[in-house]
Amino acid sequence: MKKKNNLYENICVIKNIEEAFNEVCRNTKNKRKVELFREYKCLYISRIYNILKARKYVPGKYNVFTIYEPKQRTIISQNMQDKVINHLVTRQILYPAILPCLINENVASRENMGTRKGLEYYYKYIRNCTIKYDKFYVLKCDISKYFANIDHEILKVKIRKKIKDKEALKIIDDIIDSYEIGLGIGNMTSQCLAIFYLNDMDHYIKEVLKIKYYVRYQDDFLLFHESKQYLQECLEKLRKFLKNEKLELNKKTRIYSSKEKFIFLGRKNNRNYANYRRIKGKIKKKYYLFKKGKTNLYSLMSSINSFYTLDKKYTDNCLKNLQT
Repeated sequence: MKKKNNLYENICVIKNIEEAFNEVCRNTKNKRKVELFREYKCLYISRIYNILKARKYVPGKYNVFTIYEPKQRTIISQNMQDKVINHLVTRQILYPAILPCLINENVASRENMGTRKGLEYYYKYIRNCTIKYDKFYVLKCDISKYFANIDHEILKVKIRKKIKDKEALKIIDDIIDSYEIGLGIGNMTSQCLAIFYLNDMDHYIKEVLKIKYYVRYQDDFLLFHESKQYLQECLEKLRKFLKNEKLELNKKTRIYSSKEKFIFLGRKNNRNYANYRRIKGKIKKKYYLFKKGKTNLYSLMSSINSFYTLDKKYTDNCLKNLQT
């Protein structure tokens, strides 16, 4: 595939800036901030246009905070102007250069993909393997602290294989270097760059290892095969491959037989929700965070309602135990 050129000018088009502006307003939860932003819409669009046209954009400071559900993570947030520019860079520079080279089985953070598409592949492969083989095996891999361990220099080299526009490369480099280490969770550019970082691994698995049944959602991926021994060989080769990317697999990585239960994207291989995240433990943890002031009442009640839908009787018993 040819390297993409003349991409930077796309982010200097008023129509594209306005589309990114409207998208950010729709997706921002802080409606008070959105109202102020919309009130001065023309002023903000004009300012963003002038900054980008003059090639003077410098990423602003990040608001860093911690979330505790579904697990503890450090999240970053930008001001509204930086969010618009972030969306512009993703949609007008990264997407045209990166999306055409991604395989269909890489399902995260793309239109008409996501969790739903990942589960479609997951169940399709289980069905196909059940029909073809008496017994089959699944190599389930998970990368340790994926976003935090993405190497800036390796990522820049990969991007330069797809883009030759120097001005586009500079603004991408500035965004990447605005993170101290890895990529921050929460930005649109981070999501796009994260699905691209392991693109070489996707092609290696499909074209070199010859794995027909494969699916990946960010750092969580599955390889299906009839031979356990071959999957063990694949695992060792993948460890070496990921070492060159300055990544490593975590302790949750292992090979399952078709007779065992395993979980992908929150679902078991029998299509049920993963009850290993026990309702009782989840409610107790949420209630503890609420008492400590680390989450609000709305979040607590939302979790209880979702658990209640999953298992009414067990949720009732958990709530009774909390009250005693």
